[in-house]
Amino acid sequence: MWLPTPIYEKAPHYWLLLGLLLIVLGVYLGLEVASSYMYLGVVSGVVSCVWSIRTYWQRSLLRERAAEVSAQSE
Repeated sequence: MWLPTPIYEKAPHYWLLLGLLLIVLGVYLGLEVASSYMYLGVVSGVVSCVWSIRTYWQRSLLRERAAEVSAQSE
């Protein structure tokens, strides 16, 4: 699936925002409704945040490698 460049570049930020919202919602529902919502919300939020950090880190590594290759070819 092709995404426009601005959306593709901001995807890790969206995942991080989604993760933080899931954590907040999970804690709120866990305190107000049932504790199972807290575990589900916090775990899925942390997974989303970790995925965001991983994606951002890998993209930065690929950019650095591409810059090194282009600098060596000149």
